[in-house]
Amino acid sequence: MKQTQTCPQCHGEGRVLFSATDLNRNVSNEKYNYFRCLMCRLVFLSPLPPDLSVFYPPAYHEIPKSTDGLRPDLERETFKVDVIKAHTDGRRLLEIGPSYGRFAFLAKSAGFEVDAFEMDESCCAFLNEVVGIRACHTSDLLESVRASRTYDVIAMWHSLEHLSDPWTLLDTLPDKLNEGGLLVIASPNPDSLQFRLFGKYWVHLDAPRHVELIPPDLLAQRLARKGLERVHYSTSDQGARDCNGLGWQVSPGHLFRGHKLWHFSRRLWLKLIRMIVSPVENFRGLGSAYTVAFRKPGSGVASSQAGEVRR
Repeated sequence: MKQTQTCPQCHGEGRVLFSATDLNRNVSNEKYNYFRCLMCRLVFLSPLPPDLSVFYPPAYHEIPKSTDGLRPDLERETFKVDVIKAHTDGRRLLEIGPSYGRFAFLAKSAGFEVDAFEMDESCCAFLNEVVGIRACHTSDLLESVRASRTYDVIAMWHSLEHLSDPWTLLDTLPDKLNEGGLLVIASPNPDSLQFRLFGKYWVHLDAPRHVELIPPDLLAQRLARKGLERVHYSTSDQGARDCNGLGWQVSPGHLFRGHKLWHFSRRLWLKLIRMIVSPVENFRGLGSAYTVAFRKPGSGVASSQAGEVRR
């Protein structure tokens, strides 16, 4: 295994972190090499598998039969709408990578005019025919975005990390925002407590489907070049807490797979984590996922919410 690779973001030197396997889906037994850039701290997979689509089997998206299947626990998504409404009055929204559309359904219910780009054909059919969202099935996301109209809001909820080239897309998205428009991104946090503890066994590494884990400050620096200002940042919202919970439930099992001690002490371990370790994740920057929002200069800003949210 090569010990260094060129960073796809800043072209600095990336040093090997570890080799990981597909612990979440077990599609393949191959090992996938992850590196961390010494300059920008990006975590990236190299080399990429020749065909990433094979790691998304038909059951990857558990598509419900009707919109009734979207309603359970829908309140756990409301923080997303709250973030958007706090920073823009716009109503034309594009979601990139909506899966079968839980957030898209909620946004539509909240009065947004929602479009979507989705790479899974079955999800697109459900969005169009059942949810009533105009969803475009695309295998070339970048070209679809380039050809699209402009929006007041562009949202990517845990889809950026799946892209083989997120940087060209990120450089393109600001041009697709109206003045005062908002770009909202949620992604696994490579600066999190859990990633530091579990490394290649972390459930949110999700090798090899997660191609790049982008530190939130790096994301802000890149988008600042395009004139976007960060107006919201959180690693302790409902989305982060849900990721924290899944991480503690699954990652220790990956780490101690096959060990009898883990099998018999699992409940005690999880209880101790909740009491002692997990409260640390409430500190700024340590949660398993982050939500960030970036605003394009211009009109359309909700004036009652000024300044970046810091928590």
